[in-house]
Amino acid sequence: MQKQTHFFQALQNSYGGTLAEHPWTAAQLTASSVKLISRKNLAENMLTKILQYSSVSEDLTKYAGLQPLYEGINMLNPHYCRRDEVLRMLENCSGLNVCQQEQLTDSVMLFLQIVKKTKLNPLQLHEPEALDLWWQIFPESKPWDALKWLWEEGMDVPHSQSGFRAWRRFSQGPLTGMEDVVKLHPKNWLTICAEQKTFTADIEADRTAAAFAGAGRKAGLAGICGVLPDCENCALSEDCLWSAAGGKTEQIEIEEKILKNHISVEDIPELLAWLLGSNLDERKALMNVVNQDAPLKDWSQVRLRELEQQQPSDSKLAIRLEALRQLCKNYGVEELKPQDQFNSSREIFNHFQQRLEALKQEQFIIVLLDNKHRYLAEENVTKGILNKSLVHPREVFASAIEHRAAALICVHNHPSGDPAPSPEDLRITERLVEVGKLVGIPVLDHVIIGREGYVSFVDKGIL
Repeated sequence: MQKQTHFFQALQNSYGGTLAEHPWTAAQLTASSVKLISRKNLAENMLTKILQYSSVSEDLTKYAGLQPLYEGINMLNPHYCRRDEVLRMLENCSGLNVCQQEQLTDSVMLFLQIVKKTKLNPLQLHEPEALDLWWQIFPESKPWDALKWLWEEGMDVPHSQSGFRAWRRFSQGPLTGMEDVVKLHPKNWLTICAEQKTFTADIEADRTAAAFAGAGRKAGLAGICGVLPDCENCALSEDCLWSAAGGKTEQIEIEEKILKNHISVEDIPELLAWLLGSNLDERKALMNVVNQDAPLKDWSQVRLRELEQQQPSDSKLAIRLEALRQLCKNYGVEELKPQDQFNSSREIFNHFQQRLEALKQEQFIIVLLDNKHRYLAEENVTKGILNKSLVHPREVFASAIEHRAAALICVHNHPSGDPAPSPEDLRITERLVEVGKLVGIPVLDHVIIGREGYVSFVDKGIL
């Protein structure tokens, strides 16, 4: 695959001045000016961070239950400490199970190795050898968290996952489903930032890419290449391989398909699995934003980007909401298969609603069934003009006879949105029922689709 190698140069040429002059970027580049590292503070902050990943009760703190750990870690000699010594210290803590004690013992021993190797020199704390140890302290699935935490502790280490995403889109285009997950590890981003020649330092490249990718959105710095990229207004789009691919790569990941609006019925199983894998915070947020006052069909791309600006920079809430919209859209147009059955008028409405409710012209569809009332086919018999339907029994039953149908169901929409049957609807249905009796193909129901509801002639006792 073709690769672009001038991401940072293109970024600097198109946005460098704007991004660099923004207060958010300037503050980021001076935020880590504190160079003196306290072992006590670093150790305590590290413990507080990693305890979040160990399922330790929130009731246990450095003041209650975990005092031996917080106090003892500062007393251990990094040159002569033994594993059993750390384990005995943890056994004096209350509320920790055996598994948690083992995990924390590993973390403490790794931390002591870092102290021994670096002597807490800020420049050495994020060198490759030290980073390998930090990544072992943090869960394997949270390597970016380690970099972000080191940044928060005052170390100039590139850590922008969103910046890496923007670089990857521009330079490599869509990733295939078989892409090696190792290539997404942050150590690759560290190498990329270190090897670039455009900016004076790797952290400057990282922060500029982060600003371009939307990390500063809460400070008023609009990111072009966020979770939902604004390719139409991006000055890099002509050279961007992701934009050029247009989502047409055969094996692009499900997220890429969502962003490019290329979800199809065949993608629904994978899309469902992806949606169900969302985290608890995002599921709660989705419950708050998707309600009667904010139906999915009203969520435009502009509104989704506004929602994105309210979330943490690594949140995928906006793209998950877009996935829900595409799921609903594909549900509405999903084709029926032979042997499928409608068990109620509600199922008929659910199948045709998305397709018919917003049309400005009437469409009259017949659903053809076999002798066990199983689905055979559906035919769009005629399209009306505005709100006047043009249906003749000749067209309806010619198709039914051709398919050797044993019964049929009529479905049509009302562009006005009101599904109440008109006198013309009643007259046409009566004629169709009469003809159906003559040719031996009964009309089982006539369902009228409106904007927010439907009317079934059978349910209303009309047929």
